[in-house]
Amino acid sequence: MSTQSDDAIEHGFKEGDKVWVEDGEGRHHPGIFVGDNEASGWFGGGPSAYVVHPEAHQAEVVSIFRITPREE
Repeated sequence: MSTQSDDAIEHGFKEGDKVWVEDGEGRHHPGIFVGDNEASGWFGGGPSAYVVHPEAHQAEVVSIFRITPREE
């Protein structure tokens, strides 16, 4: 059985990491990684994660492949 810490090692993100989230038009928006969407496999989708966008006061579930590390 996979745990939260196992998943973080697999893709390299952990809770609180600053990330860039790519939208459908290729633009990158700042976000913060919250955690893996553990239900993503139940619905036939690929791996996804929860990301918050503090500046926009929003949160979303995104494909893990649309997230890249953000250095500041």
